[in-house]
Amino acid sequence: MDEPQVRPVGYALSGCTHDSLVFVVMEDVQVRVNHFYFIEHPAVRDAWVLVRTYRMQPYNPEMITGRTGPLAGKKGRRAEYGKRLEYTVAFAEILGYYDEKGKWRMMEVAPSPWDIVYEPSEEALRRFFIPEIRESDVLLLEIGKARGTNIPVYIDLNSIAKGHMFVAGMTRSGKSSFIINMVAKASRLRPRPHFVIFDIRGEYNSLKRYGAKVLPYTKFTPGISDPAAIADKLELRGRERSLLIDAVRSLQNEGAEISRDNILIKIEEILEKGVVYKTRKSQEKALIGIEWFLENKGAFIDERVEPLDIVTEIKKNFVLIIDFSVNADIEAQQRTAKYILDNVRRYAMERKDYGDFACIISIEEAQYFAPERGSEMRESAAQSGVKASMIETASQAGGYNVGLILLTQRPAYVLKSVISQCNSVACFRLKSGNDQDAILQYTEYGSERLRDYLPGLADHEAMLWGLAVPTPFPVIAEIEVEEYPQKAVAFAKTAWEKMEQTTSPEARRAPGLPLHLRDA
Repeated sequence: MDEPQVRPVGYALSGCTHDSLVFVVMEDVQVRVNHFYFIEHPAVRDAWVLVRTYRMQPYNPEMITGRTGPLAGKKGRRAEYGKRLEYTVAFAEILGYYDEKGKWRMMEVAPSPWDIVYEPSEEALRRFFIPEIRESDVLLLEIGKARGTNIPVYIDLNSIAKGHMFVAGMTRSGKSSFIINMVAKASRLRPRPHFVIFDIRGEYNSLKRYGAKVLPYTKFTPGISDPAAIADKLELRGRERSLLIDAVRSLQNEGAEISRDNILIKIEEILEKGVVYKTRKSQEKALIGIEWFLENKGAFIDERVEPLDIVTEIKKNFVLIIDFSVNADIEAQQRTAKYILDNVRRYAMERKDYGDFACIISIEEAQYFAPERGSEMRESAAQSGVKASMIETASQAGGYNVGLILLTQRPAYVLKSVISQCNSVACFRLKSGNDQDAILQYTEYGSERLRDYLPGLADHEAMLWGLAVPTPFPVIAEIEVEEYPQKAVAFAKTAWEKMEQTTSPEARRAPGLPLHLRDA
């Protein structure tokens, strides 16, 4: 590497390991946190090793308790003679290097004291970020720039479809913007990948200008056939619940139509056997109770609405947005999610020998569809169903070109068996220790250094790693934002001002109102 491409910035101290570098920073040199630096490989000729700083710490031995510095400070003076003793120590993780065959290697030996640490030029650094790859194997999409540089950062959509991506970060850190801009930019690729987006809060309408089709989730809601789900929907409890489940199962075994009338007839048959309720009075009471629930809450049982075919809609549309914000029927939403995942997965498996179907399904609020055990109050039949479908899709569908992108602001609340299936990660700002632990323990990076990086990320900055990231090491990217999520149409302050303007005349004359808001 030519000399102009690097400049010395420090020297390695004692105590370095094969994956950790500690170095003293030279005077009049600026070393920054979360930036890349080079060292020469101690044992491999002409090999440059990439390191990244994660912490800086100044030292001055004169300011240690018991020395003269604190005594001078006590009198309001500065011990200027101690300034010459100050120095800055930088802590960095050693990421690895390319060997003579161009393969990425982890460092095998520790740097020695006095090894020089260099700051690379952007051109020298670019070689680490953009390795040589065969275009036939990837579908690269530029999503931003490496932090503090003009070096592009890519993700491979082909790898996401073959595996899965986990996207985590605090509220407003940039998760939804990441997906929106990924899809917007993907609209310019050839071939165009096909996306399905579970839009929980109605944030993705801006993608319509890129060819997205928005449909309410109710268009894909199947009828309820599971006996336990029917009982949940009717809100039955105890023996009445068990009685209804037995009646529905009996009808299903007989091949009979599941309707309110047939269910009631079958329940009467079961009651007459006298197994569940012994006395005639208790049987009549149970029958009347179940009949009330069927009449007042069971209209859905007789509905025969055929859901749209999800596979047909995916094939017709570059982006299909499933709008879950149209109502708050949690049970129906979970049932719909299961229907979509099951049908897409089954179709992809059926077409495995034809190679003519692939899609990426982006799921907002992943903890809502696959909650960690114990995080839900009571698991309904619908929730059990969609959780099982998420697990099966995550573990199988990637092999059939159906990839999941799971988004959440609380990784600790997402089922860990689903997180562990994601071989690519985009992590935005995270400050909660529990959420950081979920990333550390169940994704492939696994370095404690994440605790140093994640809390300090700015909005729309993400650390990315995994199979979908062409760089062989985690990289912090400044995400390029063309489109923003569609949030509320006005800030709360504006809404309150409008509420004030529509206050009744009597209220507007109230003494508590500011003078400029009272009626004249």
